[in-house]
Amino acid sequence: MAGQINGNPTKTFFIEMITRDISIKDAILDLLDNSIDGANSINPDNYEGLYIDINVDGNSFTVKDNCGGFSLETAKKYAFRFGRPDEIVLNTGSIGRFGVGMKRALFKMGMNFEVESKTEDDHFQIDVNVQEWKNKKTTIKDEEDNELEIEDWNFNFQFINEGTVNLEQSGTFIHVENLKTEVSNIFQDTEFLNELESDIERFLNFSLEKGLKITLNGKDLEKRGIVLFNEESKPYLHEGTIDGVNFKIAAGLSHVGDPKTSGWYIYCNDRLVLEEDKTTATGWHTAGIPKWHVDYVMFKGVVFLDSDDTLKLPLTTTKKGIDTTSELYKKVLFFMREAMNSVLGFLKEVRKLGNEANDYRKILGEQEDKIVVSELKTVAVAEPRKFISPEISIDVIAEKKDYVRIAYNANRELADLAKNHSGTSNFKQLGEYIFDYYLKMEELAEDE
Repeated sequence: MAGQINGNPTKTFFIEMITRDISIKDAILDLLDNSIDGANSINPDNYEGLYIDINVDGNSFTVKDNCGGFSLETAKKYAFRFGRPDEIVLNTGSIGRFGVGMKRALFKMGMNFEVESKTEDDHFQIDVNVQEWKNKKTTIKDEEDNELEIEDWNFNFQFINEGTVNLEQSGTFIHVENLKTEVSNIFQDTEFLNELESDIERFLNFSLEKGLKITLNGKDLEKRGIVLFNEESKPYLHEGTIDGVNFKIAAGLSHVGDPKTSGWYIYCNDRLVLEEDKTTATGWHTAGIPKWHVDYVMFKGVVFLDSDDTLKLPLTTTKKGIDTTSELYKKVLFFMREAMNSVLGFLKEVRKLGNEANDYRKILGEQEDKIVVSELKTVAVAEPRKFISPEISIDVIAEKKDYVRIAYNANRELADLAKNHSGTSNFKQLGEYIFDYYLKMEELAEDE
């Protein structure tokens, strides 16, 4: 005797179990990723003029953007499907992957939600009462023409109009209310809001650098630079393509700041998915590579992984980690380990300086060049797979102890004019020129 056993999922499983795999902060980031995918479809290189407004309180959650929205066809075939159909091709550079992010986030937060989308072609709205949707049934007939009642997974939508919205007005509006008790409580927690602000600034930093404006409860969020290059050294740089994924690796010396910031940073399609990593996932404490130690506080490495097909990227479903079993990632890890061997070899020599080591690290830390991540991604690979360390000796330390680093911010346009007028070739030389000029003027004043 042969037959079939029903293997269909249940709504209860999705609502109560799948949502446990993600934190509230990560759920919000998932929704913002959808907005950024829309921005990327408008102009992947420049997000100027685009915004995402987030409002959070104990009663509701709202996110609104002008990032192009998504079509009714996309809603039917992908956005509200539970899982990504094989035939669906996402926008180039998308971070969407499995087709669960938006639904999981909304079910995580509350019992009522509204999703409204405006595109140049259509304008529609979906309103969901979770309890009603959970109880919704439909009737089908089996092979013997018997009627069976099964769960109805469909969502009802309201079509508002067609072809009346211009690109500047297009976007998405999401509103969640009747929040779950634990969500309502956490949305009123100042510490949580501060952490959410920090997470958005860090994980979506690349989009902020492209000009996207993100506000949280009316506050503009800020892009964050990443310190990587010591001015007296040259970082390890390597780039290539593996199995349809473009990769770029940069590793070198950072400042001697908070030890937490040392380690590896990995971006997938410009989304930070792993930061400050010092574990075996990025090669630490594996064959030939030491366990992270404060002696290696100056090490910092960045990996960029980009693919039109996000399924090729070694992402986890929460986008807060790397699938270390991925064959592609194992190939990239080879070069990451090579970079570590080179940079850590130098830092081991610094450690041998004994009591002078901290002074030397401080000197190196003062010779830093801060560069935003989007610029780092475009740095030319002039000497691939080669880290060039700065000079190291007791004499150098003794000499540099008598010197200090002077740094200040200036308007770029005016600084470029001053650089051209002074005949200097970079801003470091311009700073030295200005200091020498000041001393010369002071000497002339004394002569008078």
